[in-house]
Amino acid sequence: MHTMSSFSLPMVEVGSLSATRSMLSFRLDSQPATLSRSAWRLRRRKGVEIISLCFQADLQDQQQHHHHPLTFAAARRGASIVAWALKTREPVTNNNNKRWICTVASPPMSDVETSQESEESLVENAEARDSFVWKSNWYPVCPEIDMDKTVPHGFQILGRKVVIWYDKQLSKWQTFVDMCPHRLAPLSEGRIDEQGCLQCCYHGWSFNGDGSCARIPQAQPEGPEAKAAGNKMAHCISFPTVVKQGILFIWPDEYGQELADKTLPPITPGIDEPGWCAVATFRDVDYGFDTAMENLVDPSHIPVAHHNVNGGILGKRDNAAPIALELKSMNARGFVGEWKKPWGGTSEHTYEAPSRFTYMFPFKGIKGASGCTTTYATPMCSSALDYDCSCAAPGKSRIIVVNARNALLAFSSGPHWWQLFPRWLDHQMILNLLDGDLTLLHFQEQNMTQVTGGSPDKWSKAVFIPAAADRYVAGFRQWLNRYGGKMVQWTAGVNPSLPPRITKKEDLLDRYNKASHTEKCVACRNALKNFKFARTTFYILAAVLTGVAVLLPQSPSRYAAVGIAAVCALLAWRLVDWIQMFTYKGWDHARLP
Repeated sequence: MHTMSSFSLPMVEVGSLSATRSMLSFRLDSQPATLSRSAWRLRRRKGVEIISLCFQADLQDQQQHHHHPLTFAAARRGASIVAWALKTREPVTNNNNKRWICTVASPPMSDVETSQESEESLVENAEARDSFVWKSNWYPVCPEIDMDKTVPHGFQILGRKVVIWYDKQLSKWQTFVDMCPHRLAPLSEGRIDEQGCLQCCYHGWSFNGDGSCARIPQAQPEGPEAKAAGNKMAHCISFPTVVKQGILFIWPDEYGQELADKTLPPITPGIDEPGWCAVATFRDVDYGFDTAMENLVDPSHIPVAHHNVNGGILGKRDNAAPIALELKSMNARGFVGEWKKPWGGTSEHTYEAPSRFTYMFPFKGIKGASGCTTTYATPMCSSALDYDCSCAAPGKSRIIVVNARNALLAFSSGPHWWQLFPRWLDHQMILNLLDGDLTLLHFQEQNMTQVTGGSPDKWSKAVFIPAAADRYVAGFRQWLNRYGGKMVQWTAGVNPSLPPRITKKEDLLDRYNKASHTEKCVACRNALKNFKFARTTFYILAAVLTGVAVLLPQSPSRYAAVGIAAVCALLAWRLVDWIQMFTYKGWDHARLP
């Protein structure tokens, strides 16, 4: 990528100034695709100054060689004309090339950026485009309350396998690379030992929270082997880990502790203040990070793709209408926009790169009441356990949804007796929402790869986004192209190609067997266990009461036993649907009324 250092030219002799001038003219005539209009203008101004110096040096050289004075004047006028032309010339943007993505109804992002920036801020913005490093960011993993502290948890981040476990000695979560330094066995298949250390279940090596080896059972207690646990080769690679607003975040760079300490995780401002209540859940989905973020920043699909979900609380197909979205600003850390609603009020939206998108909105008809929905997308990889492929590949994401409000708190799940909803019910309602477009997005991503050949540069030519409702989608793609290197920076060894298409809807919408939610969620796993126990109990009661009724003579007691047995059998039968909800519910848009 070209930077401002391109203008740091070596000292040259007068005789070589013509060549230098030609080289600079070429650079000024071509605008690199990696620079914005503002940064390009700054480069051009610097180049004009250098070209002017070249002309002046040539003129001085001519004067020294006693050329005719009229020639000197003409040369001076020529230098002035060239400088004026270069200063006023604007870069030609060919809409057919679609170097930057913009909708018909939305201005290019260069117009969104502040035009009054100083030269120093332009330099900083140009350099910021090179500074976004994917691994040098916090990524959300899971709501802490839904993670079991008694077992290690395997996870993937940017294609790198890690193990997350709770360190009882330090009362905090720890994250290691999911490989034992002994023989590279997965630590996620291990256990938390009696001393509170993470133990590899292959040979029993145990590790402290800082990654140091606590015990090697096979090492002699004396001699050279006694010092083996203290060797750096016996240490695990650890990542910074923190919990904020109830969400566990990891920083997938073993050398980034200092930077991580200075960087605030992408949390939602304000929702941890008194008077607010927040509920979070998660789901692993079979589509990649860029597809996930496009979907999360797109409010226009909600009434259609999530038609009549959870009783229609998010809208129905008939509610689809124009949406006046406006991008207010964009930089290397994301963008800010707003939605001016026709019925009054404005919703503020923030995309904080790479993973957070937040809707802030007022509650209609309730003074001072407001709420927000924050959605996260964490890039993951598929594995050979899920697909017939030889190595990890993109095509999977973890979606985390956080709903918060400072009003109507009784309708949110929480620890208080007056909060009506259990957490598992909140989770299932969010899963109903995510199921609504999961199949659509999986197939859309496959279609996009087929049309573009997997090239991000061809995305803008494959889609048609004429409405203002698509401005955030275009904005995300602009951020990805300008600042994000056009795609996720995966760990070495990740196959950039998508895994095969999943054709069975049951596999895509499975909520349990692929550990997409229920198996990893404490609240839903316990609720499923309780529902199964209740179903078995009702069946047993129905059978026992039926037997008792047969033995009783005809009397009110007999009729009561038969009636209670029938009620128990009916309840057990109805619980089958509730149990099914934790594993697979299905979604058929064609049959939704």
